[in-house]
Amino acid sequence: MSVSPGLAVRCLALDALAAATSDVLRRHGIDSILLKGAGLARRLGVDRLYADVDLLVAPDTVIAAQDALHAAGYRPKFPRDLHVVAAIWHEQPWHAPGPLPLTMELHRGFAGVGDYDELWRSLRVGADHLDVAGGRVLVPDEAGTALIAALHAASPAGFGKPARDLAHALTVLSPATWEAAGQLAERCDAVPAFTVGLGLLPAGAAVATRLGLSSTHGPSSAWLAARLATPTAVGLAHLAEVSGPGLRLRELSRLMLPLPVHLRQFDARARRGRRGLLWAYVRRIGRHVRLLPRVLRELRTARRRHG
Repeated sequence: MSVSPGLAVRCLALDALAAATSDVLRRHGIDSILLKGAGLARRLGVDRLYADVDLLVAPDTVIAAQDALHAAGYRPKFPRDLHVVAAIWHEQPWHAPGPLPLTMELHRGFAGVGDYDELWRSLRVGADHLDVAGGRVLVPDEAGTALIAALHAASPAGFGKPARDLAHALTVLSPATWEAAGQLAERCDAVPAFTVGLGLLPAGAAVATRLGLSSTHGPSSAWLAARLATPTAVGLAHLAEVSGPGLRLRELSRLMLPLPVHLRQFDARARRGRRGLLWAYVRRIGRHVRLLPRVLRELRTARRRHG
C-alpha cells in the first residue's frame, strides 16, 4: 500500500499519543488497552492507516480516567455530562493536547458488546505489551484481536476499512484463535454482533458455520446497524431484544425522550431555554413519525433475514 508522507507522519503521531495517554492513565493507577491502531496492524502484519487512538479502560475506572485526562490537558469533544456513567455509551472522544489536531477515544466498552465489565476482564487477562513510539501500551492477544475485528466490521459503515481488517484477520489468524474469539464473544454478550460481523465476508461466514454460530439468529438491531439503517429502526429492534418490561420501558424512553444534554449537543435550538428544549423534543418525535414508513420497511427486511 502506497502511503503519503503526511499520513505516515500522522500515524506516527498517533502512536506517540497512544503511548503518552497510556502512560498518563498508568500514573493514576489506571490500566488501558489499545484496541486498534498500531496493535491491530502488528497482529495482522499489514500497513494500516488510522485516524485516532482507541483506549479501553475498565468501566469502573472511567470517572478516574476522565479526571486524569482533564488534568493532563485533554479536553472532551462533547460536554462530559453527555457521557454520564448511567447512560448507554461505549466511547468518548477527547482532543489531545499539543499542536496537532489528534483525537483519543476513551472506551469503556465496544459496539455490539452487552457486558462491558466482562469485555475488560477478558481482554486484560490476555493482553500483551507492545513497544510503540518510544513508549509501551497494552494490546489484545490474538483472540481479542479477532473479536474486535469482527465487532468493528459489524458496526455502522463496517463495509470499508473494518471489513478489510476482518479479511486480513481471517487470513492470518488460526482456526483455534477464532474458536477462542467465539468464546470471548459469548462471555461478554457479543455473540450476535460477532456473528453479524463474520457474516459480512464469505470466509467469515464459513468461520461462523464452523463455530456453530450460523444457526444463532443475530438480532435485528446488530444487522440493521451494520447496514446503516435509521437509528429509529435500530432502536426499535433493540427494544424487542431487551428482556423485562422495566428495561423495555427504559429503552423506549431513551429512544423517544433522551436526556436534555443529548438534545442540546446536537440541536442548537434546544439550547435556547425551556421552550427551545420543548420544541426539540417535539421535532424529534416528529422525525420518528415521518420516518415510520422507512422504519417499517427496514424492520420487515431484518425480520425476513432472521426469521
